This record gives sequence, structure tokens and C-alpha cells, in this order.
Amino acid sequence: MISGYAVRGMLSRFGQQGNAMLRMLLLLVALMGCGNDSSPVVFERGFVIESRADIAALAKRGGSAYVINGDLQIVASDLATLAGLEGLRRVEGSVEIWFNDEMQSMAGLEGLESVGAGLGPAGILSSASSAGKTAHVVEGFLIFENRALRSLAGLQNLAFVGGGLSIVNNQSLGSLAALERLLLIDGSLDIWFNGALASLAGLQSLVSVRDFLEISGNGLLASLDGLRSVAHVGADLIVSNNALLPDSAVEMFVERMVADGFSGAVVVEGNLAD
Repeated sequence: MISGYAVRGMLSRFGQQGNAMLRMLLLLVALMGCGNDSSPVVFERGFVIESRADIAALAKRGGSAYVINGDLQIVASDLATLAGLEGLRRVEGSVEIWFNDEMQSMAGLEGLESVGAGLGPAGILSSASSAGKTAHVVEGFLIFENRALRSLAGLQNLAFVGGGLSIVNNQSLGSLAALERLLLIDGSLDIWFNGALASLAGLQSLVSVRDFLEISGNGLLASLDGLRSVAHVGADLIVSNNALLPDSAVEMFVERMVADGFSGAVVVEGNLAD
């Protein structure tokens, strides 16, 4: 496994021109683990999971190792964990985990190594609105409003996310520690309105965010130390309305990013003045 510090050193050496090569390298690293399964079952479609019976049916068809060349939606279920999905290795489309009121962790996804590799750059779909403006829908890995979710345990082997990672409005989520192997987000990183989240520990291996990085509205967040290996953010940086996060900590992070070549817009507001 390539460490976040090693990749950060590569970025420092080769600069911004090396980012495309770096993304390819990290994607290969993320997918290497699938080589342990000589011929995983490939599903050329997406799946919706709403019950334990849906998990059992997918596991029966997929066996010990399988890939979904489509989206995976786990929505409005009564599942406490995702036990039974251990054979899932990759999802080429989006993974959406929404409104699961009983879910406490991601246990069962220990085999998952990559999400969104088939979405293309940034995983952004654009469409013209009636007003002539462009509406953007960000795809990728979305973990949204699971009110009992306390940890992301089960995602320990996730190394690559395409399209973006959004962790939004999970009011009991207190830890991101399970994301310790995540190296690359080929899209945006959004961490919003997670009322119990006091730390970003777990993201210390993350080195590159292709698009926006936004950390907003996390009332107990007091540190950005978990982002210490991030060497590249490709678009704007927004850190706002985190009531316990000192402005000085945000300023130090921004200064380091600028020193690494960051040139996007910066929005810092509503954090703890010190």
C-alpha cells in the first residue's frame, strides 16, 4: 500500500503537471486488490437494496467476489449494517446510502475498494436548465441523512472514489476512522452538517481532491489535522460555520495548500474566531 506521505512527496516533486499521471497510478493501486479474485462476477446493471432479502439475493448471485457496472442504492431500509455484501469489490457507478434510520455502520462493505471509476472526470453530469443556466448533479459516494450512523466501519479497504465523496447530515456520525486507506477522490469532498463529528481523523492518507473541498456546518469539529496529507485540491476550498474550529487552524491549512500550488478560491467564514 502506498502511504499518503509517499504520494504527497511525489506531488511535491512533480508538481501540478503530474496530477493526471498520479490519478492513474492511484486508481491502479485501488484496483490491485481485485487481483486476488481471479474472475469476479460482473453485473452490467445497478441494484437497489431496501431489505436483508435484497442483500441475500445479490450475494447469492455474486458469490465471493463481484463488481457492479452501474449504481448501488441503499435507501430507506431498516438495515443496521450491510452484512452480507462482503463479496462486493467495485461499483463503477455511484453508491448512494440515504435515509436508513437504523443503520449504525457500513459493516459488510469490507471488500469494497473502489467506487465511481466509471463516472468519468469529476463524475459531474451537466444539463441546460430552462433559464439557460447549467445545473450540476454530482455523483460518486453519497452518505446522506442516516440518523443512527455512528461510524463508517466497513470501508477500511476503500482506496478510490470517483465523482465525489459526500458525507452529509448524519447527526450521530462521530468518526471517519474507517477511511484510513482512502488515497484519491476524483471529484469533490463534501462534509456537511454532521453534528457529532469532532475530528477528520481517518482521512490522513488522502492526498488529492480533484474538485471542490467543503467542510461546513459540523458543530463539534475542532481540527483539520485529518487532512494533513492533502496536497492537491483542484477547485475551490470552503470551510464555514464550524463553530468549534479555530480560524487559525483553517488559516494554517489554507497556507499549506497555497504553498503546494493551490490557486482556487477560498471561502472561510463562521468558524471560531481566535
